[in-house]
Amino acid sequence: MRKEKKLLLWSVICIILYFILDYFLLSKINMDKLVNQNIEIDYGFLNVISYILVALVPIGIIYNLILIFSKKIDLDKHYRGILFWAILFFIVNIISGVLGIIAYSTLDRKKMPKREIPKIEYKEFTNKYICLIGFIMCMLLMFVLPNYITGFYINLLVYAAILVIMILCFRKQLVHDFKIFKEYFREYMTLTVKTWLKSLVVTMIIGIILSIVTNTSQSNNQENLQTMFGVYPIFIALLSMLYAPFAEELLFRGVFRKFIKSKYLFIITSGVLFGLLHVIDDSKTLSEFSYVLVYSSLGMFLASLYYKTNNLFTNISFHFLQNTLGVLGMILIYLLK
Repeated sequence: MRKEKKLLLWSVICIILYFILDYFLLSKINMDKLVNQNIEIDYGFLNVISYILVALVPIGIIYNLILIFSKKIDLDKHYRGILFWAILFFIVNIISGVLGIIAYSTLDRKKMPKREIPKIEYKEFTNKYICLIGFIMCMLLMFVLPNYITGFYINLLVYAAILVIMILCFRKQLVHDFKIFKEYFREYMTLTVKTWLKSLVVTMIIGIILSIVTNTSQSNNQENLQTMFGVYPIFIALLSMLYAPFAEELLFRGVFRKFIKSKYLFIITSGVLFGLLHVIDDSKTLSEFSYVLVYSSLGMFLASLYYKTNNLFTNISFHFLQNTLGVLGMILIYLLK
């Protein structure tokens, strides 16, 4: 059996075991006890998600089993289908999805010739001091203005202003980078996904260690997002998945790359400051502040990817994947409350 088929088989086994375990755990839950404790569950939304998964996952399992055990099917010609079901499995069960993505990455996509990622020399499209002024304005809007003016719509205007300032500073570079990113989409996304998966493993290990040492489950930043998600779910989802990838990558990769030419100094500085931004406002104890290690390691992976590609859209894609996973986690927590 081909290596790819073995990976797909393990992916299918993992997704089946996941549903068996999930069913077993749900059967052990005392629903009467939950009702007595006044725990509210959004059954309507939960049922919609359940119906979609119940309908789609078995189709994916059957599709993969046909590919695995059929001797007449050319596995390499089904790379799009394998990728689609790997992504869906990833939403349901990370291990199963990762195995499918690995199998996809090793396929020989004959109709798509392999190309190397273009080596692009770093170029300044906008004067670095204009970008620095924009960065300072954004920091003032983010940290100083909320001390004097508060409210949901004020925060909305602040977020919009930060994004507009950064896009104005990087508009020429964004147009340039997008053209190249679109042309080499497959090559860039392959590198982006591989880098993201590495960062996911590292940040999960760091997070587990911190949760054991500090006796906490997650960072205050994530807890605050989860709370806000319960009040403004659509706003927080859009903020995390669309706004943050653009705004934060332009701020912490785009601006800092203009001033720091040394590879490792750029990676460390950009990563650490990115980490500090995510914990400095919400941390009151050393245990809470310790989660700076998680965000800093994530920031370093993002910085290393940008240094390697000199393309902002690889970082925006990486950040989108990371935050989409976080939003899916918030939805799951919300459903289980």
